[in-house]
Amino acid sequence: MDNDNPRTSAIPFGPSSSAVAPKAPPWTLALLGAVVMAGCGHLLIKLGLNQIRGGGPGGTARWLNPWLFFGLGVYGVGTLLWIFAVSRKQISYLYPITALNYAIVALGGQLLFQESVTPGRWLGIAIVIAGVMLMQWSANRRTELS
Repeated sequence: MDNDNPRTSAIPFGPSSSAVAPKAPPWTLALLGAVVMAGCGHLLIKLGLNQIRGGGPGGTARWLNPWLFFGLGVYGVGTLLWIFAVSRKQISYLYPITALNYAIVALGGQLLFQESVTPGRWLGIAIVIAGVMLMQWSANRRTELS
């Protein structure tokens, strides 16, 4: 067997194999990162603000909360990822996907801060996400037909 020839190689999977999953475009990963980091940034900012509010008097020193600044940093990195994604794809396609932040923040608020998220609010979030999915499906379908 000739090991230099990819067709006769003993390796069952290789670059020419149909078993290799397609690689996601970089803008897709940047968009996903931007959405997740924005949601996490919001939750970290809330954590920092809760600690500031919970502390006693302290003036400016109270605002020197590490969670607040870490949250702003996470949000900032998410913004940079967003800029990259928008530079590669139409904003009218990308922006509706940021609605996933509703679910991330609601879930985080419930788990981290014991906030009450009513079934009606979850239903509303689900409807928004379903709408986003329909918009994306429609956009992809239109591209396929072109």
